[in-house]
Formats: sequence, structure tokens, C-alpha cells
Amino acid sequence: MKPVVDGKPVGYESASKVEVNLAQTGGQDRGEAPEMNAPLRPGVESGASAIEVEGSLAQTEGQEKGEAPAMNAPMPPGEVEAGAETSEESDELDLYSVMRQARADRVVEFSRRNKAIDTTGRPWAEVVPDRDYPYRPKDFIPPGPLGLKRKKASRKELSFFSEIFDRACVRYLVRCTNKYDRERRRAHPAEKRSRWKPTNSTELKAFLGCMIVAGYVHLPNLAFYWGVDEDCGCWLIKRTFPFHRFCQILRYLHYSPEGYCPPGSQRLEDFKAMERLDRVSKVRQVMERVNANSRSACHVGEHLVVDEAMVAFRGRHGLRQYNPSKPTKYGYCVRVLAEADGYILADEVSGARADPEDMSAYQRAMHGVGDDQVSPLDLKPARIVHRLTLPFQGRYRIVFCDSYYTDAQLADHLFAKDTYLVGTVRRNAASLPTLRHPIPPRSNRGRPPTQSFRDPFPKLNVPRGYSVRYHDGPLTAVKWKDTKTLILLLTGTSVGAPDVQVTRRSKGPGGGAIRQQVPCPAMVDLYNRHYKAVDKADQLRSSYEFGRPSKKWHRQLFWYVLNKAVVNAYLNWDAYTSERSRKNKENIPVHKTTQLSFRRALVRQLVGNFSARRKAPAGNPPVVHPVIEPVIVEHEHVRRGKPTRACRYCAKARRHMTGANRPRPHETIYECSTCNVSVCRVSLRPVCWREHLDEMRQQVS
Repeated sequence: MKPVVDGKPVGYESASKVEVNLAQTGGQDRGEAPEMNAPLRPGVESGASAIEVEGSLAQTEGQEKGEAPAMNAPMPPGEVEAGAETSEESDELDLYSVMRQARADRVVEFSRRNKAIDTTGRPWAEVVPDRDYPYRPKDFIPPGPLGLKRKKASRKELSFFSEIFDRACVRYLVRCTNKYDRERRRAHPAEKRSRWKPTNSTELKAFLGCMIVAGYVHLPNLAFYWGVDEDCGCWLIKRTFPFHRFCQILRYLHYSPEGYCPPGSQRLEDFKAMERLDRVSKVRQVMERVNANSRSACHVGEHLVVDEAMVAFRGRHGLRQYNPSKPTKYGYCVRVLAEADGYILADEVSGARADPEDMSAYQRAMHGVGDDQVSPLDLKPARIVHRLTLPFQGRYRIVFCDSYYTDAQLADHLFAKDTYLVGTVRRNAASLPTLRHPIPPRSNRGRPPTQSFRDPFPKLNVPRGYSVRYHDGPLTAVKWKDTKTLILLLTGTSVGAPDVQVTRRSKGPGGGAIRQQVPCPAMVDLYNRHYKAVDKADQLRSSYEFGRPSKKWHRQLFWYVLNKAVVNAYLNWDAYTSERSRKNKENIPVHKTTQLSFRRALVRQLVGNFSARRKAPAGNPPVVHPVIEPVIVEHEHVRRGKPTRACRYCAKARRHMTGANRPRPHETIYECSTCNVSVCRVSLRPVCWREHLDEMRQQVS
């Protein structure tokens, strides 16, 4: 037991000081200035202990309501009850209460130091089904008609791709590539680069088309695409580029305006200083351009999803991460904002640069970061959601995310911006209410009759489909038992909506699997239907992903951006053809367009008739000439007369037959006037005469 000095245990601060500090800290977190001379409640002094504060507040509230003071309530300062113990004895008796209160204060202080949101004091209330809450979700405000903005959109696949990876991007790549090669030749004049000439937009588009071909025509080595053997080679790539020219463009392809930085030069030092602030500055402009074009290419829907995607890279770079829970375990972690169908609207590489909240005003101006991107949020994952959803706030959209991003402070912040949040949380999150709710009647195995909201449901004691809900104004916490316990934190959705029935498989009485209907909260069903959008985008991107492995870290990010542009263009094309087919205004096939057919058509339009060759490639396929049937005037089907002879082609067809079941060949008196070959009568068996003419044509050709 710690010694007591002046009625307080040594090593613990006064509870009132902790409360005042926390109140000031909470006000400063919200941008409020601390009140130095804030008035206290009646009967509360600044130096009172936690027990004195609690008793005085309870007594004051009871007197305001007209109630008599409690018998055991502590007296206000200045009054001494008759027969009361001395102050030292009462402090000694209440020592454990003070220690417990101080320990609780330290837990709250520790949580706030770790930037966790403490909501233990929030007025959580249980949700009553079918109740009309004051915070009803407002209807989504669509920015215009669904589908593409351009009503007279072209039916060509290239037009959809050019809306995302537009001509400005192509010209930018051409300019950076030519600048990089020109400065490299100037720095290394003795380097041999024969037959090099500056590239142009037409050649670069053909190069990108050949890279897309390599995504669905997989060969073990780049040189195999120019192979002349029967088991390798791709004719489209061979006729478009010679191997040497293709490797030149692949080597010197550049997308940074800095150009070539010679070793030891001042330009290299300046570039390294810039990379310390933005570690993906080489591909930053292309990424932002494609993101902006993706947002403007189509109208954004109501449901948005924030999740992470992995870009494979096994080289050495500071941004490379290891995530054992992902199929791609090594690579760059990209934070992605996507629509429900997998259309990627915005993304950012994790750890590429500091948060705008941590930048100075000069650094924000240098990187083009606006003041609107600076948020009052404490947690970094919450800041990511704010930055990604910033262009789409204000129209009552619903943002789905997982437990890494979900936070009560983020939900309140987005709700103030007319945007709703639905996300899972961990069961030990500080944002959850600490109210206690009754357990269903099946919990009769010696457990207490109540259970904290944060604790997991006991196994075999809670039926499948059981759920509880609490709300604090617009913020709602939902807990639902499926095979595991799912906890959601959300705003704006219909928390009082009736449950829906979902189908689940369970073990039957005989040991087999049976299907059963399980009640599920409406907001949980909404989350399950939309939160896999980023996984769907990864699936579309990885189906025909292209890009050669490289030790240069920025190459993998560039191929990721280009693959993302192709997938977004395909999703726009698929929505366009589906809408046109439904309206039946144009002659477009009703069947669903596959991504492979879209990529093949896009490649043909990107390459066109371009060829960087001076002569035909080696091992070219044979030229197919149109077949012109020769006019055979000398062969005539004539009647010869008796004696009859067996038809040559009937006998040939029966040679493989043996035994008594072998039929006899047809006897005929007809033959060819030139060949003197016996052939069946045309009116009876025309196939024999047709076979004879085909045989003669083959001999002539």
C-alpha cells in the first residue's frame, strides 16, 4: 500500500486534475481553446478529490430536482457531520476507491496518448426496431444521368481508353522519354546505341498495345515473342517492332520531367532531396493524371469502398512492405478508393509522402497540397479516408471500409461533411460503447446475466443471427453473430430497419450440410454486398496483367497505373454496351463483353497499321491467297455402256471393311471422258463425281 500524504496516495494525481487535463485536451483536439477560468459546478472545488466531486455533483443534482440529500453522501466543503471521522481516517478508508479512479484515469490518458478515441462517456442508447430516428439517412444526390457523361460516345474501345489514358499522357511520356535519351547520350557519348531515333505518339501507342498483348499471351522470355519456331512467337508483335527497337523503348521509357541525372551532379542531389519528401515523385504526375481522368470519365455512384491493394515488387526499396494476409505478400501497399463494381477512382501509395497535417505550409505549397486536405483527425488511417473521399463529399454517399480505417472520430467528421461511413471495428476498440446488454436465454451455464458490448459472444450460448444495436445520435454500433462475431460502426444508414433473411450453411442432424435462413441486420447485409469492390478490381487487373519484371521500383508502379487504366476503360465500355443493349437503340450484341475481347479489340486499335520494320520479319506466316477454282472443261461425266465396272470411289471407301458384312461396290456404266475412271451416276451418287473433281483440282494446283 502506498503512503498517504495530505490525505492523498503518493504517486497519483488528483482525479480532478486528470479530468481538467482531459477536458482541455479534448477541446484542443477539436480546435477549441482551453478555458482558463471555466466556472465549476456548485459545490465543487478545484482541489477536491474524485469522491468529493462525485458526491457533490450527485447532491447538487438531487437538490435541483427537489430531492433530499442522500444519507451517505459526502457533505459539501465547509460542513462537518456530527460524529464524522477525521479527514485522515476517511481518506484511508477511501484509498482503494481513489486508486481505482486514478488507475482508470491513467488508462484513459494512455488511450488518448495513443490517439485512441475514448467514448466511454457517450450517451449510447439501445436501438428500438422500426423507430424513426432524427438522424435519418438522406437520399443520394446523383450528379447526373448514370453512365458516361458524353451522350454521343464512340463505340470504339480506344475512345474509352483515351478518356482515362488520354493524349496528354501519351505526349508527356514521349517528351520525357526523348528527353531522357537525349541527356543520356550527351552524358555518355561513347555508349553505343545504333539505329536509335526519337519516338512519337503513334509508336508509343503501338508499344503500349504490344505490352497489353503480352498480358494475355504469356511466354517465358521476352525474346520468345520474336521466335521463329512453331511453339513460340507472336505475329502481331513481330510485325510491329523489331526486337532491338522494342527493347530500346522498354529500356528508355521515362515518365519523370527531371530527365537523366548523371552521378555526382547537382540535378541528382536536387532529385534526391525531392524524393525524401515524395518517394514516388517519378510516377506522381502520371498517377494523378489518370486518377483525375478516371473521376471525370463517368459519374460516381452512391457506394464507395476504401481498401488496400498490393503491387508486386521484390526489389530493394524503402516503400516495399510484407503483408502475409495478401496473395501478393511483397510489394507496394496502395490505398484505393473504388466504386462497388471495382472502378478505381483514386489511390495513393502508402508511406510515399508525409501527411498534409505533418507538413509545413511551404511543403504543402511545394507539393500542391491544398488546405482542404488538412483534417483535424488524429489517426492516420482516418486521414487516408478523408483525403481519398474529399472530391466526393457532400452528396450523402456511403463509404465502406474495414477495421483498419474505421473510427468514431472519422464517422463524426464525415457525417459533418454529408457523407456516411460503414465499417467493421475490432471488439476491443475504444470507440465501442461500454453498455451492458442481456444475453439470450440460452446462456445458462454459470455465466453472469449481462455481458459487455466489447466482449465476444460465448460459443454455443448465443444463437446464430442474434444482434444488438446501440446508437449515439448519428453514430450506431451493431453487433451480429454469424460463424464469428461481426461488429459494425456506422452513420446514416437505416439503423431501425427490419432484419433481412440471409442463407447460411450449417451442419445437419445427419452430419451433412443444410441451408437455413438467418436473420441479419440490414446494414450488415449492405456492407457484405459492397465492401469487396477493391478485391474485384484486383481480380480484373490480375487476370491479364502485363509488365516486365524489373529492378527499377518505379516501373512496377507505372505498369500498375496502365493496368488500372485498361480495367477502368473496360468497366466503362461494359456499362455502355449494357445500357445500349437494354435500350435497343443500336445494333449492339446483347451478350456480356468479356475483358479479353475488350483487350484484343483495344490492341488492334492501338497498333493499327503501324510498323517500325524496314522489311518483313523472319519466320513470317505464309501469305494466304484467295482460292480460285480452276475451270476443268476436259473432265466430263459420260455414259460408256456395257460391260459395267465397279466405281472407283465406292471401292476405295469399302477397303477397310472385311468379312461377310463387307458390301459389294456399286457397278456403273458411267465414267470420266478424260481419265477413263468408272464413277457412279451423278443423279444416284453425286459424292463420287465430286470426289473425282476434287482429286483432279489437287493435281492441277
